[in-house]
Amino acid sequence: MPLRSASWSGYAILVVLLLLTAGVAPVASQTASNVQVRALEHSGPGVVAVEDGRTYVTGWQPSSISVVMVADPGTYDVCVHTERGDSTTSIDCQQIEATGSEQRVTIDVDEWPMNTTGEQVLVAEVHNSFDGETLAEASHPLIVFPAEGDADGDSLGNQRELERGTSIRVADTDTDGLNDGAEVNRYETDPTSTDTDGDELSDGVEVNEHGSNPNEVDTDGDGLEDGVEVTTYASDPTTGDTDGDGLIDSEEVQKYQTNPTSADTDEDGLEDGPEVNIHETSPTATDTDGDGLSDSEELNRFETNPTEIDTDGDGLEDGREVTVTNTNPNQGDTDGDGVGDGTEIEDGTDPNSAPGSNINPLGVGVQPTMVLLVISLFAIVGGGIAVATGKIHLPDSMASVRTRDGADGDARATQSARIGASGTQRVNEQPLSDEARVFKLLDQHDGQLRQSAIVEGTGWSKSKVSRVLSRMADEGEVQKINIGRENIVTRPDAVPEHAKSPFEDQQP
Repeated sequence: MPLRSASWSGYAILVVLLLLTAGVAPVASQTASNVQVRALEHSGPGVVAVEDGRTYVTGWQPSSISVVMVADPGTYDVCVHTERGDSTTSIDCQQIEATGSEQRVTIDVDEWPMNTTGEQVLVAEVHNSFDGETLAEASHPLIVFPAEGDADGDSLGNQRELERGTSIRVADTDTDGLNDGAEVNRYETDPTSTDTDGDELSDGVEVNEHGSNPNEVDTDGDGLEDGVEVTTYASDPTTGDTDGDGLIDSEEVQKYQTNPTSADTDEDGLEDGPEVNIHETSPTATDTDGDGLSDSEELNRFETNPTEIDTDGDGLEDGREVTVTNTNPNQGDTDGDGVGDGTEIEDGTDPNSAPGSNINPLGVGVQPTMVLLVISLFAIVGGGIAVATGKIHLPDSMASVRTRDGADGDARATQSARIGASGTQRVNEQPLSDEARVFKLLDQHDGQLRQSAIVEGTGWSKSKVSRVLSRMADEGEVQKINIGRENIVTRPDAVPEHAKSPFEDQQP
């Protein structure tokens, strides 16, 4: 028996020696292996960002986790899981054969489990394949965004943000002052472009400050881009006529060079629109005709033509007549003596006092009416008379003296007779009043005439015709009937039946 025991012991020793010489390492030899996890990396469509050691991924898109490790040759399991509090969720494991040099083990995640959304910790571990012992590990924070969530609180879901190319983590991707959700859901602007319509105003500025349309280059359709209105002219991009003067902003800027934010650019007392559309004056010049009177003075005070230097055509500028000679700028012959004001000034006579108007050429006790009677009688018989003061005679043809209409300077011929050598007494035909001229034109056209025809017939400016007709209409002398874009002017008794009010003939 002792010999047998000794032989068995020797046999066991022999077996151990054979195993060692065959190169089979015991399990305990891997436990002491040199294993390191050098990096934990992410890639793929689902990776939103990697910042400050945190990884942001979308839960519904694929991503890949790379475990960079080095280990002594052997068989190992590389596993990845998430931890949140006391909860652990396994993602995947891979078995590898270590080569002794650095290796990259990639674990693909097609879709993250529903319970892994939100903030948690991602852990990668290397285990001994024989007994599962953890030999090395690495971890970092992980945030998984769910498809229906709204991580940045901009009212645009995470999945829709990625579809629109916006940031899941930033509420205003393009930093234009509008949240992504508002741009997509309300204003239909591009949340990735600061200026959707390209008008040089950011979407937020258009919506929040000016009320303009961030999708329209020219919100008010006035011919000026919104950005140009705001940054260059300080006009309102939502109002075609910022200053309300009757000219749209683009006309003011591009055509008339007026200020679209000032109703009266030249500050002459007339708004730009009426200057252009009614008075035909310059909205950028206080005194359009340069006669020394401002446009508003001519129209509202003196009723002269602001586009004519010499309204009555007497050779004196309107401003000079008002401020120097004290003559009537609407009457070519202020004192009615048959000699124009300009001629009197040139000759050194007084245009405000008719020569000889207080002189009795026939001597004391003879009335002026008797003088006219004598002149008339001798004009008929073609004779003459001699008196103490000289000889009274009539020429074969009556001289024509040019005068002007009171408002526009229309020339008229007046008949006159010259009396004596030392003085002149003229018998003048009185010019028609403005109202009389209108009535004369109406009578020539059966009591009805277009307003434009009155402008042509009188030679007056449109603004004067408008003033005269308004005055006559207020006094009931004429009636203006609007037909389309034109006025028909009639005497009250010539109003067409179809234009009368249905209540006009009713008895009270």
